[in-house]
Amino acid sequence: MLKVLIWQISDDTIFKNKAIKILEQQHNGIEIVGEAVNENIAKVDGEGQYDVLLVVGARQIGMSKKSNMSKVTQEAKQFNLPEEKILGDWIVTIPGFVLKKYRQLQRSRLSIFSINCFGGLMYNTLGLPFYSPFINMFLSPAGYFSFLHEPRVYMEKQLSFKENDPRGFPIFTLGNMTIFFNHYLISNETDFDRRRKRINWDNLFVEIYTEDEKVLQAFDLLPYAKKACFVPFKSDLNSAWYINPEINKNYPNFADKVNRFAMGDPFYYDIFDMLLYGKKTPLIDM
Repeated sequence: MLKVLIWQISDDTIFKNKAIKILEQQHNGIEIVGEAVNENIAKVDGEGQYDVLLVVGARQIGMSKKSNMSKVTQEAKQFNLPEEKILGDWIVTIPGFVLKKYRQLQRSRLSIFSINCFGGLMYNTLGLPFYSPFINMFLSPAGYFSFLHEPRVYMEKQLSFKENDPRGFPIFTLGNMTIFFNHYLISNETDFDRRRKRINWDNLFVEIYTEDEKVLQAFDLLPYAKKACFVPFKSDLNSAWYINPEINKNYPNFADKVNRFAMGDPFYYDIFDMLLYGKKTPLIDM
């Protein structure tokens, strides 16, 4: 039986009961060994005699910083709680969730290279730390392709400030690749430099989206074991991941549909199979 300690971060309990029910079903019942809020969690830790530290109310929506798993893990370190047992309640409710697969994904230290915010949104959805420098930014397509041909070479280059975009965010260059820091207000390359040191070159997932078949064909030739090119048309190429443009009409822009997928609105594919194995497991009829 799975032993669960509940850590209540906020009063947002929308996922709590559903997560508990799913864990019960998958493990033939669970035992809740304790429940506490914030600083009280250390007092009921029970010397780590549990399998899961279920965090309630810490889901980060989009770019909101109100509450997120990075803050939770920082507090866990302060309280000497085992980070490897932490599990966000909303993560349990993601279609395709199995605790064993999620733990495998946590341990894998996956680095996601993406042309826009897709990677950062996926990390947030799964409550995982950033093992990629491409967070809260978008890249020029031509430069991104150049980077994907020689990623290690590019990551040795100096990030250089170019100019401020008229919309108010800074623009940098890395070699001949232009990087738009569209979720940053100041010219600060510290986050990028810090995160590129975390790249796990042994476990990469590479993402792009396009409405151009020629771009898909060029992407398909890149030598990556796990890669996805999201397209609004059907294709037999292995790297083509079809998203029906008629779905989610609230977001007519195809790039927005791709990013909404990373946030689970909706989950077109099983994201655990996608990130662990590069496997397409459709979850809805497209």
